[in-house]
Amino acid sequence: MRNRRDRSATRRVTLSALLLAMMLILGYVESLLPLNVGVPGIKLGLSNSVLIFAVYMLDAPTAFLLMALKVLLSGMLFAGPSTMLYGFAGGLLSMTGMVLLRRVRLPAVAVSVAGGMLHNAGQVGLSLLILRVPLKGMVWYLLVLLAVGAVCGALTGVCATAVMKHLRALGWHAPDKRVTGRAWGLALAAVLLAGAVALAYLRPWQTPGSTPTVTWEMTEGTGDAAEESGT
Repeated sequence: MRNRRDRSATRRVTLSALLLAMMLILGYVESLLPLNVGVPGIKLGLSNSVLIFAVYMLDAPTAFLLMALKVLLSGMLFAGPSTMLYGFAGGLLSMTGMVLLRRVRLPAVAVSVAGGMLHNAGQVGLSLLILRVPLKGMVWYLLVLLAVGAVCGALTGVCATAVMKHLRALGWHAPDKRVTGRAWGLALAAVLLAGAVALAYLRPWQTPGSTPTVTWEMTEGTGDAAEESGT
């Protein structure tokens, strides 16, 4: 019995590392292929298809863990603190929504659409909170990002569904899906770490007379963020 649990844990760690590597590679490749459609920062968010796979084929703690590690590592390797800050806001809201919708047995494509929209909504909401951008000036931009998030979410959902269908046809056997307190504790620790690192970027703004300047530059996952600097 113990050997079986050990094998399952080893398989879970190995699979999680593979999925994380896939997300980082997809995010990097996507950053090299910007979509010039007249709206800054629109991207396909291909790495989100890996998170959909984790939500449906693994479990919620693993999905949250992968999201947090992806935000941390992509911010450190390819982008910067601005990307990390907004990626965390969008990723946390998106992942929470997808996990909850998964529990009501919605199809993966619908959950992915909701995740794409929530991802963009979380980032715009953070910009309103931190940068004090007037809501009136962001309404149309938010509507555009929600529409783009829905379309891109549908595309990634279709891709994830096709992969999951193929794996099931091959006799896919997921690691033990029983969720333990230890798994939730590890996921919570990763989320808190990602949030703490992202929030550390706010420190320069806390000095008297410091105000952020905004350059709209989206990051990973359909419509990310503004890049700011304290002046």
